[in-house]
Amino acid sequence: MDYLAFLEKDEQTKLSILAMLAENDTHVIQSKQVLDQLSLTRYKFNQLVETLIKELKQIKSCYFQLTIKDGQLVSEHIDYSIYQQMRLLYLKQSPRFQVFEYEYINSYQESRQKFLADHYLSQSKYYSLRGQVENLLDNQDLMQARQQGGGLHPELVERARITSVYYHYFNGIEDPFPELKKETSQFCNFLCMTFGLSLTPSERLKLRMFFQVQVKRMAGRHFLNLHDLATWQHDARLPFLKNYYLKNVKNSDEADVDSEMCYLFLFLKSQRIVKSVPVKLSAQIQQQYSRINQKFKSALSKTPVLNQQLFSEVQQEQVSQHLASLTIWLMIFDYFELTEISPSEKPDIQQSFPALAVLGKQLVKIATETFNLHLEPEVQARLLKCYIKSLIDGIPSDVIQDNVTICVDFVNSIVPMDYFAKLLTVNLGNGISLTNQLSSDVDIFLSDIFVSSIKDIPQVTWLNPLNSSNWKLLQKTIAEVKQTKLQQFLEAS
Repeated sequence: MDYLAFLEKDEQTKLSILAMLAENDTHVIQSKQVLDQLSLTRYKFNQLVETLIKELKQIKSCYFQLTIKDGQLVSEHIDYSIYQQMRLLYLKQSPRFQVFEYEYINSYQESRQKFLADHYLSQSKYYSLRGQVENLLDNQDLMQARQQGGGLHPELVERARITSVYYHYFNGIEDPFPELKKETSQFCNFLCMTFGLSLTPSERLKLRMFFQVQVKRMAGRHFLNLHDLATWQHDARLPFLKNYYLKNVKNSDEADVDSEMCYLFLFLKSQRIVKSVPVKLSAQIQQQYSRINQKFKSALSKTPVLNQQLFSEVQQEQVSQHLASLTIWLMIFDYFELTEISPSEKPDIQQSFPALAVLGKQLVKIATETFNLHLEPEVQARLLKCYIKSLIDGIPSDVIQDNVTICVDFVNSIVPMDYFAKLLTVNLGNGISLTNQLSSDVDIFLSDIFVSSIKDIPQVTWLNPLNSSNWKLLQKTIAEVKQTKLQQFLEAS
């Protein structure tokens, strides 16, 4: 789904400018770079920046400063949160989003005539905007796979789309449904106590958003029927949960409560909030899972990018099962898109994990051919990223063939190597081996001096190996947080 298409063109361009600033370590970019990259005239650029400066003042507690000086766009105190907050601000002003919210969330609360009057819209403009919104939400690239899954209930597909939109934009910045705050908190607490869940902040955020959309759709009498998709298995806790819905969620008595409970647990399982649920998927979906699992396992056992002697059959089965589950959940929900909220893909995960990217592309091809998917390039890239993340999580780093060996030889500095190895792992991830001997296996020479005789491999020279500036923003942020906490402690003493 092209989420930014909800916004006007100028707002999309201003967000692109903010993203360019946020991604630049110095938060200074040449105006000409912006003009060239975004295909803007000088007049349009000045106009957009002037408007952006005014709009930034609408963000509460925003210390962000933006100026044009000496042919440069200069910013202060920018971080990614500013991009997110401005994106949400533009969304609320968007006529497309206003129509979306009325059509899919609030139509049961007021008449269309009142909505048109409140938003100064004509009938023709309203129908035009509604058509644009429907096109944005129409994920045709997944529909054929869903039909192979036995035909998902239309309301299931609708809710997945709606939830994705709200999560993408609000995502912890604001509660999209403040009127449901008390009801949502009570539900989350009840669910945690009844099923013994301990939610992380991000898991609680997802669950809150899910439940709020579910409540809104049921309030508008948009009900589910998932009996063709899954069936309940015995669980003594389910009657308590069903009773909770019947007492606390509007129109539950008119809904198919079993389907609503099933929907909740499918979501919890798809997001790995729980490991298992008292739900059994249909035989057709289980067959699809088995088929794609076998094909993924075959690919994992044959790929040259992994050291097969170190990659056990048990590990292959675990990785292929997780990949198969991820693919099946894609066919049921679009929720893998919930994590795709960054304005850019820098640094590119494919560049950081080239071997796994090769394997990931093979897996995407297997999935699309197995289920006859016709995915747009953007959706393929998103699926590829999901697969690569799963491979990073499931495959031991020593199995991957593109591991890097670094020869560390600090001449003028005494560095505790165990400590330094931990720093490298934290900042660069796994898949890196350290040695103090130069050999043919070494890929990089890291030292505090330059050695002219080493010509066959790259050299990286750090004058001060333990200088936090080597680790860029991460160490700077950690140092600032530590200093702030220390200062607060001293002042309270």
